[in-house]
Amino acid sequence: MALLNHTDTSQTVYDIREGLYWDGDSLDAEMNRVFDICTGCRLCWNLCPSFPALFGSLDSQADAKREAAVEAGEIEAATERSGYLDLPEGAQAAEASGEALFIGAVEELTQAEKWTVVDLCYQCKLCDSICPYTPQKEHDFQLDFPRLMLRSQAVRTRRRGPKLSDKILARTDASGRLGSLTAPFSNWGNRFWPLRFLMEKLIGISRRRQLPDFHRQTFAKWFRRHRRQVPIPAEPLGKAVIFATCYTNVNDPGVAREAVEILEHSGVEVQLAAPRCCGAPYLSTGDFDGFTKQALPNISELAGWVDKGYQIVVTGPPTCSLTLREDSSYLDSPEAGLSAEIAKVAAHTVDISQYLMSLHKGGTLRTDFVNELGEINYHLPCHLKAQRSGYKSRDLLKLVPGTTVNMIDKCSGMDGGWGMRTEFFDASMAMGKKLVAQLQKKPARYTCSDCTLAGLQIRQASGGELDPQHPVRLLHHAYGLDS
Repeated sequence: MALLNHTDTSQTVYDIREGLYWDGDSLDAEMNRVFDICTGCRLCWNLCPSFPALFGSLDSQADAKREAAVEAGEIEAATERSGYLDLPEGAQAAEASGEALFIGAVEELTQAEKWTVVDLCYQCKLCDSICPYTPQKEHDFQLDFPRLMLRSQAVRTRRRGPKLSDKILARTDASGRLGSLTAPFSNWGNRFWPLRFLMEKLIGISRRRQLPDFHRQTFAKWFRRHRRQVPIPAEPLGKAVIFATCYTNVNDPGVAREAVEILEHSGVEVQLAAPRCCGAPYLSTGDFDGFTKQALPNISELAGWVDKGYQIVVTGPPTCSLTLREDSSYLDSPEAGLSAEIAKVAAHTVDISQYLMSLHKGGTLRTDFVNELGEINYHLPCHLKAQRSGYKSRDLLKLVPGTTVNMIDKCSGMDGGWGMRTEFFDASMAMGKKLVAQLQKKPARYTCSDCTLAGLQIRQASGGELDPQHPVRLLHHAYGLDS
């Protein structure tokens, strides 16, 4: 069996406009190269289900080869040893070299085994931050596992078309409008077992997954009334446009409301961009056509706000800010000037905690706190860590006197739609319970996370014992704005 050349990056293509990106043989060759590198390293063995699936398949291959050799009489069966063998010099090495023949080979993986690895990747991007072989670290291997998995999804989606369940789950704006208009009946339906059974069969959402509530008063409705009641400051100390995203608008509007009140408390002018979905649900399945249709209006509108001098502040899950900052390069449109608009939006997009800390650094964030927060267990979401912007939420909470923050850096295993699907629910909950175990090691007054979807996972995995709050909500309380 020929050794793979790990430095051959001729098939390492991540620009969707290049024809080679969509070539199945090129993709297969790149998967073999990357899988071989990962198998030799195994630094990511405990990060997500993809890597144990890959390593397990290759180790099973090796075991099967050894068993076949035993049956053929080529070697002796393995025996339990209680100590070292007293072998002549060189015999130990000979025995070890014989065992080295029984190794798994990525070229011998079945297509089913390879696609299992792809499907178990939910784009947490944790491997990218610790991998020693990435382009960011200027390594010759140019290894980018998350982008390879997304490329795999995209090639398959183009070949067979998006699945019906993928299409339905991606249309979060439509489902959000419907759920909000029919609340509280929609929330009752999400807890009604026969309806959940139908949802599982038709669109693949596990009937065991606890779903977020819909709110009849969306954030957009609240903001329009709020803007009529609260005047814009004549000389604002900052200008922010809120990109609330679909989830915050209908499922968690309180976080965005509290963010607005905190910003206005420090003299910042706040405006609202249309609270559309960022497009991440399309991107996760490699549906670039759907992603372009969904995300292009966001780029156009937000670029206009930047031109007017506003900072784009995302109050939704960190996945949404990550999509605007890094993943808009997957937009496939011939529109003139699009690349410049994408770069402009990416450069001016920040998470709410990041923006508040920038105000603090500039000396304009008010720190007239009236309530202590005590001890907080803070969960660092994967997609916030992937943005490499530092630990702004932790630092923000530490500004409140009498506050201690314990940072828990562990994936929740939710990732939106992935953790809701029937086929991945058990794997998702297994990771969620590991995170809960870490959080419960040190009891604290509050548990918090910037990702409200991770909060949903923590709440369910803990059986309701933990009720995570967004850092903005805790800060809002510290200011006494909730009184």
